[in-house]
Amino acid sequence: MKTITTKKKNTWDIISDYRGVLMGISIICIIVFHYVEDCGIYHVHKNGWVEFFRNYITSSSVDGFLFLSGFGLYYAMKKHPDISQFYKRRFTKILIPYFLVSIPALCWNDLFFEKTGIKAFFSDIFFYSFFTRGMAWFWYILLICFCYLIFPFIFRAIDKAPDEESEQMRIINLFTFFTMITFVIRLSNKELFDNTNLALLRIPFFCLGCFIGKYSYEKRSISGGTYGLMLLSLFAIQFRKGSKIIFARYSAAFLNISACILIAILFSKLKHFEKIHNCIKKFFEWFGKYSLELYLAHVTVRGVMRDYGHPTCYGRNELIMVAISIVLALIVNQLTKWIEHFIH
Repeated sequence: MKTITTKKKNTWDIISDYRGVLMGISIICIIVFHYVEDCGIYHVHKNGWVEFFRNYITSSSVDGFLFLSGFGLYYAMKKHPDISQFYKRRFTKILIPYFLVSIPALCWNDLFFEKTGIKAFFSDIFFYSFFTRGMAWFWYILLICFCYLIFPFIFRAIDKAPDEESEQMRIINLFTFFTMITFVIRLSNKELFDNTNLALLRIPFFCLGCFIGKYSYEKRSISGGTYGLMLLSLFAIQFRKGSKIIFARYSAAFLNISACILIAILFSKLKHFEKIHNCIKKFFEWFGKYSLELYLAHVTVRGVMRDYGHPTCYGRNELIMVAISIVLALIVNQLTKWIEHFIH
């Protein structure tokens, strides 16, 4: 008598298994995007993969990063539901490395290089200039702090939904709410929108990460509808170039998140080749472990190199920037640990 074997479905918790890998890939892609951005600014290497990256991938790895952050925070809140402790842990983790890097970086930029003075320094370090003139060296820190601030409310909305239909309606409502806020700002204050849209348009994907975090935590299967939406994102990206900014950002973000899911599935299949799987996994997890410090360090080093006439659109400059950023990231990580130990 023949036994019928059913194919095991992929479940959402594979993202949890490979979250460190995906964070590592995301920070590498962010560094590559800044290389591509400099190529555009300085009009070099305009064709080939650089052009493809600029048109279709762009900075969407930031959306992936936020998605993975919301995803991880769902697990964190389920494990330690105390909100005051949540805020303490999260803001300590993000703000210590931020100030370790931003204080010397912005001191140098505002007081010595541009000589804009102490007022500009405080305006930059506390993000006032992000709203008034789009000063965006460390804009991601402001965005993730805001996401941390609202996360307990997002978590409650999603976690307390009585059934799957309610869960889906709540994430749609959250997505619509933050998108409508962006529309209102766009219509009422175009200058503010121009300065802040790179942050505003990414909040919905943090909410989506929290939503998928619940699916992962409960080990739900990835449905056929999800694969259909992933195919739709691949179709939509073809119309990104030259489209309105909201569609352009959302289409790239959905494609990036689809890529995260596919990469996690591919890694789960690669388990059969244990040595290769573990080697690649450890490589990307290392970058994921230091992703925040790498972001802060490479943004700073890139800015300084550009100011001194060594833009990272040239291969040698990019390699120098990456090498210095890795060293700085390790130093910042160690200093953060010492300060956290001292505080606690």
